[in-house]
Amino acid sequence: MRVVPLFGSLLLAGVCALAAGVTLAGDELDKEKCFATSLHHTTRGMGRWYDASDGFSAVTGVPYNDLGCKGCHVASCNSCHLEKTDAGLAYTIKKARQSGTCLKCHSREKATIGIDKARGIQNVHMTDMQCADCHSKREVHGDGNCYESMRAPGVLDTKCINCHAQGGDGPEVPGTQSHQVHKKKLDCTACHVSNTMTCYNCHFGVLKETGKKSESFAAKAKDFLLLVKYDGKVTSGTLQTLVGPDNYPFVTYVPYFTHSVTPKGRKCEQCHGTEAVSTLAGDKRYAPVAFKDGKLTFKKGVVPLVPTLLDWVYLEKKDGKWTPFTPNDKPLVQLGVYAEPFTKKELNKMKTKQVYKP
Repeated sequence: MRVVPLFGSLLLAGVCALAAGVTLAGDELDKEKCFATSLHHTTRGMGRWYDASDGFSAVTGVPYNDLGCKGCHVASCNSCHLEKTDAGLAYTIKKARQSGTCLKCHSREKATIGIDKARGIQNVHMTDMQCADCHSKREVHGDGNCYESMRAPGVLDTKCINCHAQGGDGPEVPGTQSHQVHKKKLDCTACHVSNTMTCYNCHFGVLKETGKKSESFAAKAKDFLLLVKYDGKVTSGTLQTLVGPDNYPFVTYVPYFTHSVTPKGRKCEQCHGTEAVSTLAGDKRYAPVAFKDGKLTFKKGVVPLVPTLLDWVYLEKKDGKWTPFTPNDKPLVQLGVYAEPFTKKELNKMKTKQVYKP
């Protein structure tokens, strides 16, 4: 374990650079190749999509910088590297590499682990790996560039093939037909991520008037998998429904990696010829969720993204109880983080019930 005593801001910058693998010679410190340029610190990704013309600020009327969101993001190296030792406060790389350090802030990932554990499911990577085994130092600390979003070109180093390729640390991807039939138009996550993780129906009804959110219906859905397209490939995704002032509804769709990874991929019939696919391919509306007796119920299975045909339940609180309501306005729909919808041609291909044997 490398432990560095706490002596001041200059050493603080040095530790950041050390942890990021950055040399401190010459003008490196001037470039601030450290957390100061990372999305962990700038939160530019959240601000970019919230303040977009089709973002949630169009509903709330409150700009991102006036929200409290930035208060929970990394202000300095202390958040991840500083710990108490017998000798006093010290910086350690070991602490920053522990998944528990990441999960203090990454609440959805922590909730995913908890829900999966309760269901007797375990992410294949969670048995003996830490977050830092997949996520690079450059991703976490930044590289001197201020990126606008996590999935902007050049941001992510983490890829399945970093390990699951010839010479990698994990099992090599087998050359089966199931890995070839889609002609590299399917991301690994489309078949190996078990479900979508989403916190449902955040309610911002009084945000503009009071500066604070009203209560949210805290439902965490992990029963279905939303498929979206990103960079031309089908990948796992998620959604967020929100309710603004005057019960104005909003939904955003994004590519998202729920950390529930299965060693075996889906069978063909789990995506092809399903009720959801057949309904959407027929230009009919599909409701993945229902609300009854105070509870949300999500349909299981794969749901391809067709924004114009997906119906979601929106809730308001009356007399202390959450109640579904029919919006007076059509929901404002955002395709965030470069998400792309399925085309009619793609849906028609998914209608086939042909099964390929791996």
